[in-house]
Amino acid sequence: MVAGMDTAASIHSRLEPIALIRVAGLAPVVTFLRGIGAPVERLLSSANLPTFILDDPEALISLRQGVRFMEESARANGIDNLGLLAGRDTKIDALGVFGGLIRRSRTVHEALHTAIRTMPAFNSGVRYRLTHDGHRVRVRPEFVDGIDAHRQADEYCSMLVLNVLRLAAGPRWRPDDVVLETRRTGGSDDPQVLPDARLVFQQGESAVTFPQSLLSRTLAPVYAMRRIEYTDIEAWKASGPAGDFLGSVRQVIAALSSPDHPRIGVTADAIGMSVRALQRRLAEDGVSYGRLVAQACFATAVHLLEHTDASVLDIALDLGYSDHAHFTRAFRRWTGVAPREFRRVNRRSHGTSPALCLGRRSPSAGSNLRPALRCLLAARSMPMTTPDERNDELVLARAAK
Repeated sequence: MVAGMDTAASIHSRLEPIALIRVAGLAPVVTFLRGIGAPVERLLSSANLPTFILDDPEALISLRQGVRFMEESARANGIDNLGLLAGRDTKIDALGVFGGLIRRSRTVHEALHTAIRTMPAFNSGVRYRLTHDGHRVRVRPEFVDGIDAHRQADEYCSMLVLNVLRLAAGPRWRPDDVVLETRRTGGSDDPQVLPDARLVFQQGESAVTFPQSLLSRTLAPVYAMRRIEYTDIEAWKASGPAGDFLGSVRQVIAALSSPDHPRIGVTADAIGMSVRALQRRLAEDGVSYGRLVAQACFATAVHLLEHTDASVLDIALDLGYSDHAHFTRAFRRWTGVAPREFRRVNRRSHGTSPALCLGRRSPSAGSNLRPALRCLLAARSMPMTTPDERNDELVLARAAK
């Protein structure tokens, strides 16, 4: 039976990438938990999420980890309606670039279609469907990764829809009804969550229903909103969740990177596979886990060289290299230049906007990205065949075990 489950997981993984979400999508939940004095760091650790991930709102994490964090936080703090409460307090502007794109829309219709269109770059594990039924419109979130036990995330996503509508209808507006897949709990009837709204539980799907006339309503103006340039938007989209299994695993590894590197068991747990199934799946693609860790390592090196003043020696030691020279040789093989030269050329170029701070992620190829990042992307596709390169991989593989 176990072997059959492993086979099924392997077949599924060949077809679908791992569902990922931007940290900005989880940040409002963290803010709510901190506001009530919850032990956020401990809760993040229980979901195998490093605390430093919160430093970059556009970083990517496994959606499974985000869902697990919400569910465990709700249980640990005795908050049955955590998703509803955190969603109620979430401002659309707090959702990073994704929220900024929605917020600059002119009407509710444009805001909803912007959210639906750009959702794959923000959260590849959820889709929003908009349907018309006479004079009523229904928006429903769908989890597309087969993730179980996502009560809090489901209710949180429904509340985000409600918050988009309230950008035009006002903060006290309530929908015709909010339909939820989840069962009713004591906290669900809290009048502070959705005052005067009709909540219907244990349905076949979750959805927010509202009058069609609301679609043409104009969103309230935003003052002093940061302008998002076209190049920033394209770079943000390019840095989103990968469309293939191997690419998404690289992104999970990059998100979990630390001086100790993510052990294969941690990565397998984050993506919902057994270690054996993950190893077999990677072998089918002709790549080892150690090599993927090495690629994530270099992505981290680029981030540190671009966005910090850490010395090359400190970066080398943090990444698991025994000395400065070994790291410099490896970095030169991957990028064609030494780390110091890479940093000098990068800082001589024009400044980096927040949307381009790709951090520990694995950006997708695109002509709009800076030459340095394109160089890194090209390096990722290079085979590691020389003895020195194999040694780099072995060093990191040992650290990842």
